[in-house]
Amino acid sequence: MRRDIVWECLDRPGLEHLELRFGAGEIVAGGLVLVDLGEGVQRLAYDMRCGPDWSFRSAVLTLDAAGRSRRLELRRDEAGRWTVDGAPRPDLDGCAYPDVMVTPFTNTLPIRNLGLAPGETRHIRVAYVRLPEFDAVAAAQAYTRLDPAEPPARFRYDGLFRDFTAELAVDRDGVVIDYPPVWRRRAG
Repeated sequence: MRRDIVWECLDRPGLEHLELRFGAGEIVAGGLVLVDLGEGVQRLAYDMRCGPDWSFRSAVLTLDAAGRSRRLELRRDEAGRWTVDGAPRPDLDGCAYPDVMVTPFTNTLPIRNLGLAPGETRHIRVAYVRLPEFDAVAAAQAYTRLDPAEPPARFRYDGLFRDFTAELAVDRDGVVIDYPPVWRRRAG
């Protein structure tokens, strides 16, 4: 199965297209984000691979900005050890997922993989990919399931490392519909 999703940025000029493919043993997400972070438009392309339970496996990200192109490769093994561009990153070990600053898609991984009960909160560590730095740092976050619906439709995201909270509306696949005040899915 394949889905195409488009989000528009609400707090600055920006747009993202996501192609999401569900296979028997893997979920593949291919995204293209165009966003102005105050220094001109940046183009971020990513290819992310997850297990069928939404557990993170790998991602290749390419950032085109300020006249140069950079690539970042993230991998997480089954023991929770991370590599970035092939080099071990023990500071990221134990992080469960990546969180790429400029896409609402990466919120889907913990929403789907954590299996939260209604009202349950879970604290996690993620490999946070910052822009324009284009690096990965460990960051603390929390997710709370806000409703008893099946499948759940509302979650609270707390970026504990930056004192940010948002209530996320998600679709039947756990993919973000609304992420105020930053992103909103476009109709279609």
